[in-house]
Amino acid sequence: MLLRAGPVTGFLFVVLSIAGLAIHGYPANSQDAVKKWVATTDPTRFAIGIWLEAFAFMLFLVFAAWLVRTHRRPGVPRWPADVAMGSAVLATGSAILVNGVWTAVLDSGRAGIDSGPLYAVRVVAQDTFNASLFFYAVFALGVAVLARLGNAPPRWLSWLAAAVGILMLIPLTASAAILVFYIWILAVSLLALRRRPELEIENP
Repeated sequence: MLLRAGPVTGFLFVVLSIAGLAIHGYPANSQDAVKKWVATTDPTRFAIGIWLEAFAFMLFLVFAAWLVRTHRRPGVPRWPADVAMGSAVLATGSAILVNGVWTAVLDSGRAGIDSGPLYAVRVVAQDTFNASLFFYAVFALGVAVLARLGNAPPRWLSWLAAAVGILMLIPLTASAAILVFYIWILAVSLLALRRRPELEIENP
């Protein structure tokens, strides 16, 4: 049963992070959009969405720990696993902090701050989020290297992880690659859930 916790949290991470985003939403990239967003956003609904997304990010940590553990093999260097797990921690922490900045935009706007300064903070939040995608990229690349060095099946999942990591390193494709990143996590999770428990491999 415990072996199923990892893939289940991967599935829940994708579902809950998308649900949280759909609930709280973000303003478009203009001063007028920020002003309208502040005026029309329900603080309670926004807080629920932010909390749900934060919970999803914590589930991502569980998924990452499970994935790294199950892909370790005897004789394979530990550094890819360490890099992947460290990047997962940084990705989670930065995502939660970025949502704190978005919350500051809403709270400041409701307190009467002009749309100009609010828009500036919105730009900071968006650019910080874009920068945080680097951590997800390194996580995916770390898993890809770990899987290839350990010959972990199936091979196409490790190649997809490498492709996702590379796409998320490129600024022009990083944001769009989030969808592919989610698909990769769902594929890994669903494949693991379909396996018989005795086929799961755990390594110290």
